[in-house]
Parts: sequence; C-alpha cells; structure tokens
Amino acid sequence: MFSHQIFRLGSSRLAAGTALRGQFGRNFSKPFIKPQSIRYYATYRRFNNSKPEFDIRTLLRNRYLGYFVAGSIAFYVYNLDAAPFTGRHRFLWIPYWLETKIGDYSYSQLLGQYQNRIVPQSDPHYAQISRIMNRLLASAIDGTKDPRQVAHLKSLNWTIHIINAPDAAREPPNAFILPNGKIFIFSSILPICKNEDGLATVLSHELSHQLAHHSLEQLSAQPIYMILSTLLYASTGISGFGDLLVTGLFQMPSSREMELEADHIGCELMARLCFNFREAVNFWGRMEQFEERLRKSQYALPNNMMMDFFSTHPNTKKRIQDIQLWIPELNTIQESSDCHQFSLFQDFSRNFFGTLR
Repeated sequence: MFSHQIFRLGSSRLAAGTALRGQFGRNFSKPFIKPQSIRYYATYRRFNNSKPEFDIRTLLRNRYLGYFVAGSIAFYVYNLDAAPFTGRHRFLWIPYWLETKIGDYSYSQLLGQYQNRIVPQSDPHYAQISRIMNRLLASAIDGTKDPRQVAHLKSLNWTIHIINAPDAAREPPNAFILPNGKIFIFSSILPICKNEDGLATVLSHELSHQLAHHSLEQLSAQPIYMILSTLLYASTGISGFGDLLVTGLFQMPSSREMELEADHIGCELMARLCFNFREAVNFWGRMEQFEERLRKSQYALPNNMMMDFFSTHPNTKKRIQDIQLWIPELNTIQESSDCHQFSLFQDFSRNFFGTLR
C-alpha cells in the first residue's frame, strides 16, 4: 500500500521579535532579522494505512436496500413456474421468444461447425428418429396443461440432424435439442442406444429439457449467481473464490437436478407411449460400461469426488438407481394409459417434420 501524504509549503515567516520599519516611520521594538535567516521548509502528515471498516449494520438500516430486497422477493415469487409432469417450482422470468432466439444463434454456429459431417437425409436412422419424435411430441402436447407451452411447441420448426462421429473416444456420444427445435444426434450414441427403446430413452430425455425449459431456468438464475459471487468477493476480498463457491454449491447441483428431472419426465413420456421404459436402465448401464472403457483410455479424465462435485451431470450409477426407484410409478402410468388402443395412435400420426418417413 502506498502511504498517503499531504505536503504543506511553509510561507516566509518572521521570527518573534522581528522589527520592520513601515513607510510611515512606525517602529517595532524587536531587531530586524536578516533575509538569509528566513527558513523555507515542508512538513507532511501520514494517514493511517488501515482499511475503512465496512459497517453491515448501517447497510441493513438503509431503507433503499429494504425496498430492493422486498421488490426482488416479489419479482421472484411472481415468476415462479411449475415444471410440467413433475410440478417442481423454479424461477423463470425470461420470455420464450428470447430462448428461441438463443437457440437460433446456437444453431447457426453448430451448422458452421458440423456442416461437412451431417449425415444425408437418406440414412434410415432419420426415419426411425422422426417416428419416435412425432410420438413423443404428440404425447407431450397432449399432457401439457399450459396453453402457452402448447402453442410454443407447435410453433417451433422441428428439424433432425445426425452428425457423423466415428471415433467415440475422441468425440463422446452425445445428443441434444436446441430451444428452437433443432435436434442433433451424434452417430456414436446409436450403438449404445442399440434399439428403438434405447433411442426413445435418449430422445425423450432431451425433449424433456425443452418441456421443462431448463435453458431458461439457467439463464434466469444467472443474475442471482452474479450477486452471490459479488457479495462473496466483497466479504472475502479473494478474486475467483466466490465464483468457484457459487459454481460448486449452486450452479452444478442445479444442473444435476435438471438432468434427473429430464430423466423422470422422459421415462414418464415413454410409459405413456408404451415404450419399454425399463430399457432406460439398460441404456445407462451400457453408457456406464462405455464410460469405464473411456476412463482407461488416454483421453479420459480421472474419476474422483471432485469431478462429480463440479460435474453438470449426475453420476451414471445414481441415474440408474433413481430410474429403478421410479419403476412402480411408471408401471402405474403405463397401465392407466390407453397407449395400447389403436384409436389413440391416430393422434401420433401428427407430423412435426415436414413429411412422414
């Protein structure tokens, strides 16, 4: 820390007893001091180096802070929204159209990145994927009570892209659906899916992210995370510590919770459509075996508790255990649904991909 100093330049001073003769001949009693004896000097005063204390009591008594906190709580409560199927309440304040715009931006980037690796539409997997997605979308729309959500799902331009990814070790199997309805499936995940029910497990999971608007939930929470990080930095003075703490204690657990919720919604959609939802357990078992092989390869990261703590996805064993716990509930849903009746399959003929394959 630099010392703060104030310098004061001393003016010409006359010593006590100085005698000057004024122009009117007025005499002063003391002898005159020679000009050579006048001393010019500087003095300084040093401030205390201690930091100013932060008074939390003064801050808490600030009425404007009280207005801000009360308004923030009211805004948070007003924008609480119940997720479809699970009913979990989460904070959503960003409109659907902005989520779609973000999806459009991501879509243009992905097309630029993978345009030379998109599998031609003549590939038979497109017919299988579009058939499954048509059924899932029809069931999701029928099971959604929010008319705004229904209108949003119908307004999206649903499109499927299969990305050629022959080396699963270098490019792990993946699939995702952007908020604008664009579906990307990497070919490396198809052998792990193995069959139609396994593929339905992946597609229903990714569709569930969109039904629950998990991307909106993450965007809506960003200002809260920023405020928490700022407060932690203000209280500790350690750069980066607040971000690390907020990420490990709030952002990553929230992301893992969304993944498990997508598993739950996806399995329920499968049960309503008479897919074999038990195949979800088998799919994640095959995924766990793939991850185990990947850990032993040179491309893998070490598997430890710290990696799980900062992971966006739950541990695969955890996912399998949760799905097994849901099986009695899923049995009830499937038994009470009319998916075996041929008449309801007419609804599933609704096509969201241009032409039926």
